[in-house]
Amino acid sequence: MESAMLSPVSSLIGRILVAVLLLWVPVRAQRIVDVQLAALSTANLCGDKQVVVTISLSTPLYASDSLLLFEFAVGYDPAKLQFVAPLFTGTLAEGADYSGSGAIDSATVRVYAFNVTRPLRGTGPLCGLLFRYRGDCPDTTTVRLVLPPEKNAEANIQYGQLGTTTIEAVEYTSSSLTAQFPYDTASVAKGTGFELPIEFNIPSSRIRAWSFRLRGSGGLRLESVQLAASDSLVLFVESIDSTEQNVYVQSPSPLRVRKVIVTCSALLTRFEPVRLEVVPELPRCACVASVKGDTIHIVPSETLSVPNQPTSSFRYAQVGDVWKLWDLPEQAIELVVWDSLGRFTSKVALTGQPVTVQADRWNPVLIRMRDGNDIRTVLR
Repeated sequence: MESAMLSPVSSLIGRILVAVLLLWVPVRAQRIVDVQLAALSTANLCGDKQVVVTISLSTPLYASDSLLLFEFAVGYDPAKLQFVAPLFTGTLAEGADYSGSGAIDSATVRVYAFNVTRPLRGTGPLCGLLFRYRGDCPDTTTVRLVLPPEKNAEANIQYGQLGTTTIEAVEYTSSSLTAQFPYDTASVAKGTGFELPIEFNIPSSRIRAWSFRLRGSGGLRLESVQLAASDSLVLFVESIDSTEQNVYVQSPSPLRVRKVIVTCSALLTRFEPVRLEVVPELPRCACVASVKGDTIHIVPSETLSVPNQPTSSFRYAQVGDVWKLWDLPEQAIELVVWDSLGRFTSKVALTGQPVTVQADRWNPVLIRMRDGNDIRTVLR
């Protein structure tokens, strides 16, 4: 009888003990971790324009977190950025059983990795993404997570805040664009038209266009400006007046490092020295840090004579593709010739007459004399 009465009590006590034991068993709660994006560098517009974005968690990842799988949907502006490849080397996903990426649409890429049995763990980025900046001018753009990240159901973490990062595109410039006449002084007869070459040294493979201004002093009339050779370049001229012209040169594609020759046709209208100045403007978004122009002085032919200097009374004529010179002074010992672009072409020892040299449209020449004087003129 007493045994029967204690049985319900024992049963109740047993149930209480079980409940207490259950309360004492620790239940592991999922911890919350934020997802962080970071751009490791700026996009160098004057270099390869590539930049790496990493995806990391706000805390280290432990084996007890049981994270076997992750997948992130990363959004970006396709007008400014081009996705190149996912990066796993040096990240927590290096050596994962499966990893890769795929485009969701033109502005979103997913990057993923998972192991079958080994949880991901450690400190550092989970993965990275390589982008290339599309633009040519300094600017900024953002990369962000656009969908809730995926993970395996058994993982003991929850994703909290989803970060974004800003990519900055900057110009690290050091090169210069220069314009140069082939010589400092030219001798021209009054009322005679002539051409002057201008050499532009293009320093960068990113220049698509540049502009410059030609300024002539009074007594010099600018008539035309054109490219010296057939090219894919296009030249536009905006005339302000007869002594000043704005010139714009454009290429259909970025130029490699090269030289571009532009010729300026002009007319000396007064019997007085004048000058012509070329002033380049700094190209926009072209990785050019500075520009440098040049000035040429133009003098009437007769003003070159000085006391004790022999007169240039020799005669010349063009015969076919050569100049023929004769009646040179007896003191003449050497002839130096340049072409119409200002490039040295030949040096001839004067041992007899007549003398022949290769002809261009016009040729600056220098005749050296035994007494140290010389004659400078232009064959045209």
